[in-house]
Parts: sequence; C-alpha cells; structure tokens
Amino acid sequence: MNTIMSNCKIIGISIILFLITCLVNGQVKKTRKLTPTDFHLWSTLKAEAVSDYGNWVSYSLTYESGLDTLFVRNTNNLETIAFAKGCNGKFIEENWFACMTSDNIFQMVNLKTGKTQNIENVRAFSFSNYGKYLILYSKEIEGKMKIEIRNLDGNLIDNIHNVTSYSMNPDSSMLSYCILESNKNTVGLLKFGKQISKTIVIQNTERQFENIIWQTKGKSIAFVSRLTSGKPFTADTVLFYKIQDSQLFEYDNTVEKTWPKDQVLDANYTSSLGISEDSKRVFFRIRKKPDENVVKNDLDVQIWHAADKELFPFRSSYGNVQDISRLVYWEPENNHFLQIGDDKHPIALLGENQQFALIYNPDTNKPAFKQEADRDYYLLDLKTGTKTEFLKQHSGTFGKLYFSPSGKYIVYFKEHNWWIYDYETGIHKNITSNTAVSFYDDSDEESGEPDPYGYAGFDANDQSVLLYDKFDIWQFKSNGTLAKKLTCGRENQEVFRLADIDKENGNQIVLKGELLDLTSNLILKAQAIDNSKSGYFYLDKNQQLQPIVYRSKLTSSIHKSKISNAYVYLQEDFNEPPSLVIKKGNHPSKSIFKSNLQHKYYEWGKSELITYKNSKGTAMKGVLFYPFDYDSKRQYPMIVNIYQKQTKALHTYVNPSLLNGSAFNVTYFTSLGYFVLLPDIVYEIGNPGYSAADSVIAAVNSAIAKASVDKARVGLIGHSFGAYEADFIITQTNLFAAAVAGSGVSDLTSGYLSVNRANKNTDTWRYEYQQFRMGKTLFEDYAGYQKNSPIRFASNVSTPLLSYTGAEDSQVNPYQTMEFYAALRRLNKEHIMLLYPKENHVIQGHENQIDLTFKISEWFGYYLKGDTKPKWFEPK
Repeated sequence: MNTIMSNCKIIGISIILFLITCLVNGQVKKTRKLTPTDFHLWSTLKAEAVSDYGNWVSYSLTYESGLDTLFVRNTNNLETIAFAKGCNGKFIEENWFACMTSDNIFQMVNLKTGKTQNIENVRAFSFSNYGKYLILYSKEIEGKMKIEIRNLDGNLIDNIHNVTSYSMNPDSSMLSYCILESNKNTVGLLKFGKQISKTIVIQNTERQFENIIWQTKGKSIAFVSRLTSGKPFTADTVLFYKIQDSQLFEYDNTVEKTWPKDQVLDANYTSSLGISEDSKRVFFRIRKKPDENVVKNDLDVQIWHAADKELFPFRSSYGNVQDISRLVYWEPENNHFLQIGDDKHPIALLGENQQFALIYNPDTNKPAFKQEADRDYYLLDLKTGTKTEFLKQHSGTFGKLYFSPSGKYIVYFKEHNWWIYDYETGIHKNITSNTAVSFYDDSDEESGEPDPYGYAGFDANDQSVLLYDKFDIWQFKSNGTLAKKLTCGRENQEVFRLADIDKENGNQIVLKGELLDLTSNLILKAQAIDNSKSGYFYLDKNQQLQPIVYRSKLTSSIHKSKISNAYVYLQEDFNEPPSLVIKKGNHPSKSIFKSNLQHKYYEWGKSELITYKNSKGTAMKGVLFYPFDYDSKRQYPMIVNIYQKQTKALHTYVNPSLLNGSAFNVTYFTSLGYFVLLPDIVYEIGNPGYSAADSVIAAVNSAIAKASVDKARVGLIGHSFGAYEADFIITQTNLFAAAVAGSGVSDLTSGYLSVNRANKNTDTWRYEYQQFRMGKTLFEDYAGYQKNSPIRFASNVSTPLLSYTGAEDSQVNPYQTMEFYAALRRLNKEHIMLLYPKENHVIQGHENQIDLTFKISEWFGYYLKGDTKPKWFEPK
C-alpha cells in the first residue's frame, strides 16, 4: 500500500476545466441549435453532504461518459477542491474530508491547510472516536482484508491482517474483527480512546469465525464459527460475548440436545443474526437440512394443480414454505433455546419489544390473486410460548404494519383506519375513526383495497405516532386521547411529508421503528397539490411551521448541518439547471454552485400548466413544454407522452440525452422543434382504456387551443402501461398522425391469464387491482376486458405505429407487442415493430438506447415534420 502526500488544491478532470475556461473566455458560441454532439457536456448534480457547522458542502457531477467528479466547496469564500471519480465522501467536523475513488484510492484533505493524502488499494474506510482515528480496509489474497489504523496525519498506528469479518460498534468507539490464519484463528476487539487497546475474545486452531455483529447499544457482539476444514456457509456454532463482563458463551448445534436434528444453522450473513436490546437473547435462523439423496431428473413431468398454494414456476424458483428459514433465539446465560418460527407459522417478525413476536404462515390464505396474499398474524409470547390471534386476513403489502421504536406498540392499517395495539394492555384501538378526514386514498380511481397515505413514525418513548392524510401530518397520542394536525396543507392545497433524510433501518432480524425527535427541528417536504411549487419547512419544538424555502421551482435533496442551522438543497426549473443552494439561519439563501453553465448558450423552451376537463366534467392538469425556437406566429408539431399522473415534471430540468431506455427525453424533442405534452389521466374503474382516451384527447384539444400547435401534426408515445394506453387510444381516434408504443399490453385477456416471468406468478392482480383497474375478474366482466383491449379494435387503427420491446422482457411479455404486430400486419396497417435481443422491460444497452432514440426521432420526424423517409422504413 503506497501513501502519497501532496498539497494539491484542485484535482479535476479536463472536460470540466476546459468547459469552464471556454465559458469564462467567451469561446463558446451562442447558438439556438442543440445537437447530440453537445450532449456530453451535460452533467447531473447531486448534493452529497454538509459539514457540522455548514462551512463546507460536498456535491458530485456525473456524466454519461463516466468522467465523474466529487467536489468540496467552502460556503463562504467558494474555495473548491475536486476529487476525480470520488465517491462516499465524509466530513470530520470542519477540518477534514475523505472519500474513495473508483480506482480504490483513498483520498483525505485537511480543509484548513489543503494538504491531501492519497492511499492506494483501499476498499472502504471509516472514522472512530469522533474522527480521532482513521480505519482503512484493503483487500488481501484469498478474499481476506487488511485493516490499518492511522491518525489523521496519515501516520500508521496499527494494522491487522487476514481479516474475514469486521464491524464497528454504533458509536464508532470499538471495532470487532475475525482473523483467519494458518496457525490460529481469532476474534478480537479494538477500543479507541486516548490509546488503542486490544482484546482477544477467542482463539482457535481448528475453527474459523465469521459474520460478526453488534448489539444496538454496543454492549455485546455475536458471531458464528465452523470447522476450518469445513465447507463455506456451514457454520454450526453461535457465539456471544458480553463486553463489560468479558464473558463468552457458545451454542454448538452438533452437541446441544435442544437443537432440532432435521435443521442446520442458517447464519451465513450478518443480516441473519441479531441481539436483543437487553443483551439476554441472541436471534438467528435455522433451515431444513437438505435431502442429499434427492436426484433431480430434468425429464420429470411438472404437476400443476389448480389448488396449489403457488404456481409451479414460483415453487421451482423459491421453494415451498417448508424451505423457509426459521427464526430462533438462544439465551446464553441459561442456555435456553426456543424455536420462534415453526412448521405451522414459519415466519416471525420482531420489533423492539423482543418479549413478543408476530408470526404467520405465508400460505394460509393461498392460493391468492393479489400481489401479496393476506396474512393471519399471531402474537407469540417468547417467555411462555403462548400464541394468541392478532390479525386475521391482514394485507400483506408493504406500508400497513409497523413496530414502535421503544417496543410498546404495533400500529397497523385496517378497515380504512389506523389502529394501535398496546402490548401491556393487549387492547387494539382505532385512532383515526373520529377525525373528519380520510387517512387513505379515497378517490374512485383505484380498485381493490385502498392504500393509506402513510406512516411517519413515533416520538420519544412511543408517546405519540405521526400519520399522513392526503395533505397533512397528524399527531395521535398512543393512548388515543388526542389527535392534532401539525401542518396547514389542506387549507393551502399543499402536501406535507417528512423529508427523507438520515433514516435509520434495522437489520433483517429486528424491524426497527422510525423514531422522531419532536424536541428539535423536524424537516418537512412541502409540495403544492398541482406541483406548481415545492420546498421545505421545519416544525420547531413548539410545533410551529417555519419556512426554509418554498418557490415555484423543484426543490429537493435537503441536508442539514449537525450543529448549526445550515440547510443545503438543490433547486431547478425546466429551463434552469440544478443549483446547490445554502440557507444559514436567518440569512438569505445563496447559490453556491450552478451546474451545466453551458445551458445559457442555448435557446431553451419553457414549461407551463394547462387545464382541461374530460367528458364527465372532471378537472385535470397537464404540463406543456414549448419548443426551443418557439415563435407564436408559427405552428409546431406536438408529441404527447402518456402514463398516469405527470404534472410533477413541471419544474424538472432534463439533461438532453440519447440514452433513453424507456423515459421520454423532453429536452431532446423540444430542441428538435416539438411541443411536448405530459397530461394527467383520471380513471374510471373498469374502463382504463376509455378513461385514458377521454383524458388525453381533452388534454390535446386544450393544448391546441392554448398554443401554436398544428393539430394535423400531433404524435403519441407511451411505455409499459403508457404503451397500452397509446395502443388503445389509436383504436379510438384519428387525432394522432403517428404513435410509438414500448412494451405494452395489447390483449387484456391473454395478459390476465399469463405467467409473469419476473415474479413467477399470474398477473391477475395487475388487472383486477393495480394499474388496469378493472375491479372484477375476467370471468365477472369478460366483455369489459374485451372492450378495453387494443387488439379488439385493431381494425380501427389508421395511425402509423412504431412499437418496440425487449426480447427478454420479464414484466410485460413481449408476445403482447408481437400479438398487436401480427394483428396490424394481417390488417395491412402501417406498422413497424422493433425487437431488441437480450433486452428487458427497459432497454439497458447504450447502443440499443441510442438506436431507439434515433428511430423514434426519425419516426416522428417523417410523420410530423415531413423529413426524408429513413431506409429502415422500407419492407424487406
């Protein structure tokens, strides 16, 4: 490992320096023409981090070429340091910044002196003891790691070789590690204080140790061991070590009488181990011992029974419920062992209250025709082993059941309301039924069970829980005595949500509840319901809303300094590249970096909201983007890109790009002289196709009335569900001069009855409950499925259609695109299909992405602008 010391202030890349130089010297010619040869100049700005007092920020610029750079900038004097291909940057207070590069080079700079350390062959790094020590992790031979401990000046203090597993405790004051050597294997601890002390937990010549984890408060560690001569992933012993008492306990399943003999230890990863909050239990997983006598015959006949819990492809890929690993616990001090998951209820969920577990059998309510089968939950008392019924047929989808962070409650969504369960009293209480607003999506656009607007978390000691309605954040006392609205969104037609920053997640053993500190500023994201404005507020300790920023722009990616009230965020508009902005205390906000300086040398379009009503009088909005060279005296072609709701794109800056695997690049097409329309669509249950046609036609007519759109030159494009809508719409209207559909469903009947390649199951739920919104089974409404299928009306198509799909599409079977092609071919319609080999639902290969972008451009260019007919249009 080589260490290189330097005083380099700027570590940049040539393309950025060249671009900045050209702009400063005025060498870039101002032009209204944007061409693909310019696209490489554009970068994507990401706000990375802010220092403790807000005097420094880090941000990155990424390019399609891969020439990415991480920057650190002083927020006062704008002094800047650049790290070519830097990533995973971290500040140590206001004094140091460190990061990695893609070439496994560790770089650290002293922000006061500018002195930089470059250390090669480093895979990861961390800091200990509030930044006093630097820990570097580098790869050695045979998959082992080397750990180096250095001070911040780069001086080597200690190193550890042949490390197979390591973990830092929660407050970064201790490091645990496992060593594998030819003569002895070791588990050790490093404690970082004024001096570094080393403790040997265990040494053994015949066994090796792996997968070391910490208890959440750093009181203990757990790990596994296996014979050094044994096969990988065959651990047979769990070990537990109490730090304060220096006590080591072992549970060896080869000798323990409590061990179920038909099971093996399934603790091959750190995520499969856990330690209770009181350090009295170790949780781990076991699984059924594989039958080594079973010989698989590729000629075996598959047996598909209509009453099977899961389809044969699903069982073949993921196994049966009997194959699921089971959660168990072991009490080291009394050597008590208990199997939490059993044959009847194999899956167990643990919250912070580890005296109880929620258990269920995933097969109980199968066969099911939802995305996830309902679950019958039972509450298992881990002390007594008693099971009591908790919830019957509760939704298995994410976002409807949470554990509280202090372990006192379970909150869950059922029967259109949020309920709370108190472990101590055993009482279930409905906490939202007496409020005057709905806490679920009560629109009539979704079929099936409504989804809640969401859960935010609990405050300290589980005293209250925060939940969302359509607009606001509500605080409910956990005992059900008080409900309080914390925001004013409904009055102002604004949506408030917690800003998604610094979220802590538990491991796969303990599901950690979200803890909110209501005694400090709680950062909230705010968005106008029509997406016209966005920004951030904070809820102070008196629960008063205080603005940080709220403007008619897109504001995102907020970061707050740990000690001062400094906020860093991104701000952009459709015709304004993203900027990095800082707001310190009561001082005005200040832009400290503007991306894509070359933007101002090109004419750009603008975006605006349009309004319209469908045939039933429902009011909707869409976003209309103007062409780069817009002149109100001229008429322009327009492309309509459809999906569901899209007004959120109003203020989004879109880098011009040819690498578009599914997303429609608005900037590219507006630069070519097109209007682009993104309309919102409102749906009627049982009529997805007609709803889309009704909404889109109304949006197009509104755009034509508002701007200089040539109604004879309007194109339509959609991908996935948007492609289904595009296929259907052109069977119902001649409004469009050309259309493009990518990876869409053309026949709801065959789609409903197909087996999805990705999840190995039927797609019935997509049609009954999800995007297709039919609301009934195929057999209850066969006529409805037929009349909403594009293929049913293929003979009506007069719009030239370009379709595309990936040959390996695992979301929408490519045969859906092929069926529509076959129908249009038989009907002698104007149609071309593109089939990309080895591509999935979204085209990933760069060459194929570029090919697709150019073909779509040429398709619309010919039909909407009268460009020369490309050779690939010609039949073979």
